[in-house]
Amino acid sequence: MKLNKTILWAAGGFLTLAFVGIFAAPKVSAAIRGAFVEVVIPSKPFFGTLTTNFFQPSTGPDTGTLGVTSLTVTNFDPTAHLISINAPVFSSGSCSTQSSEILGPAAPNLLIYAQPLATQTITFPTPLVFAGVQGHTCVGILGPGSIQVYVTGFVN
Repeated sequence: MKLNKTILWAAGGFLTLAFVGIFAAPKVSAAIRGAFVEVVIPSKPFFGTLTTNFFQPSTGPDTGTLGVTSLTVTNFDPTAHLISINAPVFSSGSCSTQSSEILGPAAPNLLIYAQPLATQTITFPTPLVFAGVQGHTCVGILGPGSIQVYVTGFVN
């Protein structure tokens, strides 16, 4: 009877050790973490283009939370310009309405020095988050000259 009990305890301990070993293995634990990450990663990609031409454009999904992963800034002028990438605050209208009046910038607010006749790409390993400001999720640009900004990201 004592031998049977010892064998059962040994078998139970072995199975417990095997179970812990399986889930501690890097491949399995990475797969489990990957399953959790897939739930968090947004499934709706976003692409938008902003061109100043001496006015304040904005682009965005207008709802949800926008995570910007990269900005590509092109300065078509022969002079350098300091531009501001921000979340615009509207008096009326929405992101896609050209007649929307922008009252000013809200956070996040990035200042970028655009070199003359050059293109630069800024990537964000952790997305730059644009949450809704007064019910609008948008990216705006303030700056002189002829600047184009290509926005890439995801919407939650």
